[in-house]
Amino acid sequence: MKVLITGAAGYIGSTLCRMLLSEGYEVTGIDKLLFGGKSLLGLLQSSTFKFIKEDIYNTSAYDNLIDSKTSIVHLAAIVGEAASRKMPEEAIRTNLEATKKIINLAAKKKVEKFIFASTCSNYGRYRGEKPATEEFELNPLSLYAKTKVQIEKHLADEVKDELDWTILRLATVYGISPRLRFDLTVNDFTMRAIVDKKLVIFLPKSNRPYVHLMDVGKAVQLVLSSMDSTAQEVFNVGDTKENYRKIDIANKIKKIVGDFSVEFVKKGKDLRDYKVSFEKIKRKLNYRTTKTVSDGIKEIAFIVKNRIITDFNNKEYYNC
Repeated sequence: MKVLITGAAGYIGSTLCRMLLSEGYEVTGIDKLLFGGKSLLGLLQSSTFKFIKEDIYNTSAYDNLIDSKTSIVHLAAIVGEAASRKMPEEAIRTNLEATKKIINLAAKKKVEKFIFASTCSNYGRYRGEKPATEEFELNPLSLYAKTKVQIEKHLADEVKDELDWTILRLATVYGISPRLRFDLTVNDFTMRAIVDKKLVIFLPKSNRPYVHLMDVGKAVQLVLSSMDSTAQEVFNVGDTKENYRKIDIANKIKKIVGDFSVEFVKKGKDLRDYKVSFEKIKRKLNYRTTKTVSDGIKEIAFIVKNRIITDFNNKEYYNC
């Protein structure tokens, strides 16, 4: 099967490329390399991998690579609340305008599957007793989440069945990637606890679900192999047991890496606070995560303690 991955050099994309290539897919990656392209170095020798350095907005640059036997995994975006706040015009151009152009191209070419990477941040601030399911009302708080919700609505209300699409609302991702990020909660907290011996945690009792990078790739693979049962469907991606408060993450880190000081700040800019249910993807696709937050903490702790990574302030590790 042929797969086109946008944002191929990114945190998720660089890992997903490797996973799909190992399963025998022919992979074409597109990325404008806003955060560099070192993550692609281990891929370029593969005869079944092709890379195009291009802004995804310029669909004419890859139009001829897409046909009815191609699936598209659309990851490219200005990701996160902070990055979207810092680059609002680019966020709108990439997350909305370019994404709609890709969707139109996909529909025109009648691709096999279009997978849109969305986010559980769409739930915003939800304090109900039961975890939020895919049917719950969305309450995006940031520009990033608002753009994701707009594309979800575009697919459901305007594109409809003109395209075989699936939306994956990802929990907060963690773990090691060829394009490593230290601006994600588990990765950031673990690194800071070891390097600085101190954490400053804003809104420590706010809830969020977490999912390992490899389990995101597993969800994508399941959708690609389950075309009929995933058409025009929305799935939260993660595990219901992996909903945690920020303070819970800090306590898990202490058990693994040892003691450090923690400063709690009851105020903060990021007001997201939600628990999410992942029972639908578990029931419908038999999806099971393979890693936990504790596994992710151990991964990051290993590369920090063994000095595999030392330049923790390198801008390549942060989206803003």
